Amino acid sequence: MKQQMPALVIGVIVIAAFIFVPFLRRILGLLIRLAIFAVGVAIAVAGVSMILNNETIFERPGFGQRVERFVTVNSAASSTTGSGSVTCDMSAPQAAPPPGAKEPHKPAARKEETSRQPKGSRNEISGGPAPLEDIYPELIVRSFPGIPRETLFKLSQDTVNSLGGWKIVKSDPATGTLDCIYTSRYLKFEDDVKITVEPSGQIDVCSRSGMARPDQTSMLRYFPGDLGANVGHIKEFYETLEPKMDEVYKEQQEKENAKKPH
Repeated sequence: MKQQMPALVIGVIVIAAFIFVPFLRRILGLLIRLAIFAVGVAIAVAGVSMILNNETIFERPGFGQRVERFVTVNSAASSTTGSGSVTCDMSAPQAAPPPGAKEPHKPAARKEETSRQPKGSRNEISGGPAPLEDIYPELIVRSFPGIPRETLFKLSQDTVNSLGGWKIVKSDPATGTLDCIYTSRYLKFEDDVKITVEPSGQIDVCSRSGMARPDQTSMLRYFPGDLGANVGHIKEFYETLEPKMDEVYKEQQEKENAKKPH
């Protein structure tokens, strides 16, 4: 108790000085106003950034979860469940084995439930057990069964080329991957995006902030979040790709109908 008394006395003296000394009171008021201004600017910058990233903090899984993710995570990856905890792997996938080659033994995969999108879309989305508070609709992987992998790869290329700020830096048809760089419009920040077209028709997308690159030296690399940029990149790619896939399905259906006897 005796040890706490000096600290308490010093605290009372400091508070009294700020209250009764006009000069110190003005300094305290200035510091408070500067702090409020800084917080306001930070909130405004974050809000504008999320709008530019085509993201919002009010969609599923909710305000709290999205705010926490946008300021603490600087990457995103699609998955069958849409889980926000799935990590982004930027490593290059292995090329598909040649025809007739014996594939290595793989352990049996856990069967996942499958659900369809709302009526009107031919795309399939796989669902699985994931906490509701961790599901981001933008991160649910898109799958387009029945369309050749080569066609999906070509349409993925066309989609990237049609998007502003996107650039393909490496295209590998053997592994079905596109390595891309997204450059922001105003601040010219770069993000790395990898698109992988699977033989099954599934198209995986992985996006990581350029500040997370191992060779990054900018002071901004210490900020752990991306303000929704990487989730926004995945969302933008899928939303632009899906109408193209609907056209492909429509053409296939028209060809099938033409073959049927009248």
